[in-house]
Amino acid sequence: MQAKKELFDTYNNQDIQKFTLTNDNGVSIAVISLGATWQAFNFPDKTGKSANVLLSQASSKEIMANQYFCQAIGRTAGRITNGTFSIKGHEYHVAQNEGTTTLHGGPHGFNTQVWNGAIEDNQIVLEKHITSSDDSFPGNIDVKITWTLDDDNTATVTYSAKSDADTLFNPTQHAYFNLGDTDNVYDHSLTINADKYLALNKDKTPSGKMVSVAGSAYDFRAGQNIKHGIDDMKASVGHTYDEVYVINDHSADAPIATLADPTSGRKVSIFSKRNALVVFTPDDLNGINFERGAGVAHMGIALEAQTLPDTPNHEGFGNILLPAGEEKHYSISYKAEF
Repeated sequence: MQAKKELFDTYNNQDIQKFTLTNDNGVSIAVISLGATWQAFNFPDKTGKSANVLLSQASSKEIMANQYFCQAIGRTAGRITNGTFSIKGHEYHVAQNEGTTTLHGGPHGFNTQVWNGAIEDNQIVLEKHITSSDDSFPGNIDVKITWTLDDDNTATVTYSAKSDADTLFNPTQHAYFNLGDTDNVYDHSLTINADKYLALNKDKTPSGKMVSVAGSAYDFRAGQNIKHGIDDMKASVGHTYDEVYVINDHSADAPIATLADPTSGRKVSIFSKRNALVVFTPDDLNGINFERGAGVAHMGIALEAQTLPDTPNHEGFGNILLPAGEEKHYSISYKAEF
């Protein structure tokens, strides 16, 4: 394993560091300290040509102008209805940043922070102390994000947190993938271990209802071509994918989703113990410059493993409580195949 730290660029007079791990197979990951952003996941295609399969941006300025691309998300992934939730009978109101909704931890979430980073024992370690006054959530929280890469070509991110007051913790990585060499993911196929998805309100917050995927464009259980799915979604519901899938009960060694590109031969399987996967196929990326070129519709697909969003406001969605003084850990793994 090779590990390297270098200057990425500067942002608001702060040095932004880049950390890279490369395994014995030549597979590599890179993470930068701004937003704990996953900057690169490089691995070969079936001909041996290596490429970055993430929708990455080349500068901190571009990253902050176009939020969430491959960044760390927290304290809470997804949307909180009216920025309001209760913990043990006490109602809290946190900062809203999408109309009346709190999205991805609000306007001062993990993705906006410059993290303290280092290479430790061939791991990328990012740490941040975030106060309640910083992001409006209850409790001052110490967060650690650790990235590893093994010689089985699996990249794993682990989020750990400890708070001095009861708070919420539901982190994810907002990773956007394009496994091919084209400017869209139309040839990709996606498989998701989910029998249900969440019904959403007009503001994209959950209604609380879980709906069967059977017989619909939402069904990825047996694998589905993404272009066919997008076309079916537009014809049946009038929009492309921005959906929350309810992951079935599964063993830890079974992927919750697999994205594959038959043309390049690249594949990524995602492993998570949590009960949700958000799938997003943005159709408006105009004006955003990525390392692979100017943004176009469906240039990438976002796959975000997490606990179901808006959890405190819906019975049966899960538990994202981080009790005062306790430490919680959540991991997501991404296995590259080629």
